This record gives sequence, C-alpha cells and structure tokens, in this order.
Amino acid sequence: MAPLIPSAKATLSYPLYACDFDPLDANRLVVGGGGGAGRSGVGNKITVLDTSKSTELIEVSEADLSKDEDNVTSLAVGQRKGRATLVYAGVNSSPQDVERGKNTHFRVFGIEPAGGAKGKGKGKGKSGPAVEEKPSEYKIAEMGRSKLFESKEKDIYQRITRLSKPFAHQPQLGAVCTGRFTSPMSEIVLFDTSAIAPPNSRGGVQSNREAVDVDFIQTGDNEYMFAYCDVHDVYVKKITSKTDEDEPDLVYTTPGSRSPEKPAVPSFRAMRWLTKDLLLMLTNISRDSGAVLQILRLPPSGKGECRIAQSLRLPDRITKATGMAAANLTPPLNPSSPQDYTQFVIAVAGRDISLSLFKVDLQVEGAISLVTKIKAFKTFKDVHPMQITSLAFSNFVPPTHPVTASTPPQYLKLASVGVSNTVVVHTLPLFPVPLSVKRGQSKTPRYVVALPSTKAVFGGTVILSIIGVLIAAIFIQGILEVRGGVPVYLNARNHLPVIWQEALGRPYEFPPGYNTLTSAVPHPSDDVNYEEDSGSAVRLPGFFAKLKQGSSEGVYVLKEGPGGVKVAMHGEEEKHGGVKWEALSREQKEKWKGKLKAAGHWAEEMGETVLKGVVFGEIAGAVGQAVAGGL
Repeated sequence: MAPLIPSAKATLSYPLYACDFDPLDANRLVVGGGGGAGRSGVGNKITVLDTSKSTELIEVSEADLSKDEDNVTSLAVGQRKGRATLVYAGVNSSPQDVERGKNTHFRVFGIEPAGGAKGKGKGKGKSGPAVEEKPSEYKIAEMGRSKLFESKEKDIYQRITRLSKPFAHQPQLGAVCTGRFTSPMSEIVLFDTSAIAPPNSRGGVQSNREAVDVDFIQTGDNEYMFAYCDVHDVYVKKITSKTDEDEPDLVYTTPGSRSPEKPAVPSFRAMRWLTKDLLLMLTNISRDSGAVLQILRLPPSGKGECRIAQSLRLPDRITKATGMAAANLTPPLNPSSPQDYTQFVIAVAGRDISLSLFKVDLQVEGAISLVTKIKAFKTFKDVHPMQITSLAFSNFVPPTHPVTASTPPQYLKLASVGVSNTVVVHTLPLFPVPLSVKRGQSKTPRYVVALPSTKAVFGGTVILSIIGVLIAAIFIQGILEVRGGVPVYLNARNHLPVIWQEALGRPYEFPPGYNTLTSAVPHPSDDVNYEEDSGSAVRLPGFFAKLKQGSSEGVYVLKEGPGGVKVAMHGEEEKHGGVKWEALSREQKEKWKGKLKAAGHWAEEMGETVLKGVVFGEIAGAVGQAVAGGL
C-alpha cells in the first residue's frame, strides 16, 4: 500500500545549506551548498532537481562554483527575465578578496532551458527502481555579482536571502541579512529585482542584534509589508515608494519569566507572514525546554503592540526548533485582493532531525477574519542523517477552471536539505472543498490537506480499542453464561441456537488415552473423600454407571467413612460385605440417599434408578445386621 505522503530522497556530492522552489514551476527545486574556500575534495555547487515524480528526484542541471570562494549560504528563486529564471544567492568572495574589502557576496544566477547534456537521477523511492540517465533541461550561469552590505567587517556573510511572492507585472522585493561569527551587529538591505547587478536599493535597517528572520507580503500595487525579528523583538515596516527610509516599528517583545532566579526569555527562531494582519512566529523556549508556534495579530491601525491570536506548544520530543516554512493553499489572485477563506500548512524542523506538519484555517466573514487552532497532522522522524539546514514549500496555485473529474490531482511539495548531502521532498496530496465557491468562501476552488490530525488518529485509536474491549467482554460473558459459570446478565441462552450452546457448554476435553474412570473412581489404595465438591462431572448419572461396571481388577463399593462417602475397590474373590441397592431395606436406602445427597452425588430429581446395581457397604453395621436377619 502506497504511503499517504510519498517521499523521495537524493544524496549529492556536497553539504547543502539552502533550498527553494521555482515560484513559477512547482516541480523545479534549486539547492545549494558546498565545502567552502580551500577545502579540497568538496566543491561549491548549485543543483537543479526535477521533483515531478513523487518517488524520485532527478538531477537536471548542476553548476560548479569556484573552490577559491565560499559555499552557498542562502538562496531564493525569483521571477524570470527573458528565458532565464533568476536565482539570488549568498556566496562570499575568496578570503584574499575579503581581506582587501572586496566581498561581492550578492550573486545572481540564471537557469535557462538547454539541451544536449546529460543529467542523472539522484534519488528514488523506497521500493522504486534505479533511475536511468535522462537528458538535462537547464543550464546555470552567473549573471551578476555585487556588494550590498556597507560594513567592512571581514567575518560577515549573507546568512538570509528572502524574496516576496511574485505577481505578474509587479516588482518583486527582496532582503539580504548579514550573519557574523564575532559580532551581534546586523545589517538588513532591501532591494527590488528590476535590476540585476547591483539591484535597486529600497533602504535598509541597522540593528545591534542579529536578524533572526525576515519576510515580505505584498498588500497592493507597489505596497509591501516587511517584518523582521531578532531573538526577542518583532519589527514591522510598510514599504511604498515614499516610505523606503522610514524606520520599522516595534510591534512585539517576548515576555520574560517572573522567576526570582535568572530570567528565562524565549527566543524567536523564524517568522512568516500569513496575511497582512497575521504573523506566524516560531519560538524556542529557554534552556532547550521546547518550542512554540504563535500567531500574532497586528492592530487594525498597523501601529501598537500585537496580541497572540493562537498558540501551540510543540511535542516534548522537540527540545529546540531549527527552521520553519509555511504555505497558503488559497492565495489572493492579485496583491490588492483581500484574503478569502484558506488553509495554511506549516512545517517545522526540529533539532532531532524530524519534520512536523501543522495546519490552521482562516475563516473570513466580511471584514472579520478568525484563525482556528493550530493542529498537528503528520510527523516525519529521522528525515536526514544529520542536521536539517533549510526547508521550503512549493508555490501552490489552485486551478482556476471548475474542478471536475478530469481535473488532475493537486499536490503541495515540501523540500528539506541537510549537511549530510541529502535532499528529501515530501508530496502532500490536496483535495478540493466542493462548496467553497458556492458559499462565497473563495473565488477559486479551495483546496485543503485532507489528512487526519495526530489527535484525531489517537482519539480514533482509543475509541476503537474501547469498542474492541467491550465486544470481547460481551463475547466472554455470553460463553460463561452458557456454561453456567457466571450470573446471567445477557441471557445468552435465549439468543443462541441449542447446537451452539451444546458446543460452548461441553466440558473441558482431556488428552487422548486419559482414563476418566480411574480419575473419578480410584483404586482401593486411593481413598478419596467425595464429600467435597470435586466438579459437576462426578454428580452426573455416569458416576454411578462407572461404579456398576467395575473394572477388570475388582468391584467398586460405596462405603461410609469418617469424612463422608468413599469409594473402595475389592477383588472379585475378596469379601467386602457390600450388597447391591436392590437388596437394601427401605430404612437403609433412605440413610444412603441422605449420605449421597449430603455429599452432592445424588438429588431427588435423579430418582433411584441410577442407584440400581451399585454395591453399598455398611452404614454403622446396619447393612450386615439386616442381611443376617433376612437369612
């Protein structure tokens, strides 16, 4: 049976640090990384992978970068310029150039269709066949490089590269942020992609804390909302043609603990815009105590402090989160359109090299929007052998035509890469909500992830287990009622056919060759007290039949003993002083019936017929005296 979420894995020849899908082609994935400058044997590369098959990844193009320069630290795939799809990446210059202050860290590459070269399959499904070589579709070439950071520090690098969602005939904004090994100072440079090298500047932000993450959302023609966060604070800035130089506004600060000991303050790890009013934050609790997903709602005026709209603590196994990605399954058709009903899918990478998937719905009624609770629906453990460095969702655009039986299945892809040279792509099936257009929830068919959540699966398992236990208890109670071993509650005897009751009520069977006579009637040396309740089988008429039959060794005689009624065996020639039931007087019979009834071997409803032929011994000498008197 195929998995609900198939996956494909590929192992490349270099450690991977960044990945992103082509926003105009959800099947094209770009990854980058390398061994850095001066590390022999491990190159610096950018690779294009075809993810159109859910169980295999095919390498369609690869660019070898200079081994004298640094590896790819971040990248983002943008719009097309002519035939080329632009890829913006962070690659530091060689150590010698950096030492001279010439660090052209901002690189732009173009991916163009090409033919004639050979590509090869790099991955397969768990049970898929080996991938054959296939013709390459693209070539990768550098189109420009420039320096955007004003700082002349030698230990900085382009840690973050982020682009806004592309819209047709609209400029695309981008941001690059510094990362430093020795200083917490941070520099954020904003630009648009109308030019390549250098891009058009749209201002910047200087901070005494390193930027942890940044993101954009376009709210209108040439209008954007830009947000960034450091470890404790969230800032928002509105960008238009007139406000590029404005300072961002502080909208949220993580609260610290009120412990009398050293304060414990959570730290932000990642952020994404959901709508122009909602920010999704990934927060790590201090001292590696866990992680939390939070949705912050901005004030209607855009000024002031955010409030928390939803919050979900991640499972305890995730002591620290390392990355996050989010996807909107019903995005607006153009930047000025309001956000309708939609579902957001969220992926979180944990330090335990796991991927956890969550979903949250946005409900819109007029000018009011509400977000539902964040729900977990899938977890992938041990996705990579080593640390996950980057993850990204493909850009999903719902089909605009009416959804019919001929509409092809829709999917959302999640890519993740790690320092173990591995790239993994999970393919999430999406399903349409038929009434979403009729009810005015969206202008295009709305798609959702139709997979059971973790809580739903757990709850269903518990319910099924309880039902199974109840059915088993009823079944066992019915069997025991038929056998007469428990009080009657179900009255099973009135509901089961007689033939079933005979089968269920049959006494326990013994191994072949088991001598039931000797077990019920012992040898002369084995005096057994039958006054005690030794089972229902000895009370049956068959007990007396065995006494009548005797055995090849002699005759069975019922005798009165100090402990009750006993059975003794005597040889054929041995004098035992007993007589058969028929020869007993009325008084003797009554005394024996009382003894047998007290011992539980006989009842009035059995009658005296079962006793005929059984040999009885004396009762306090009465039997012998009666026989002597008769003679």
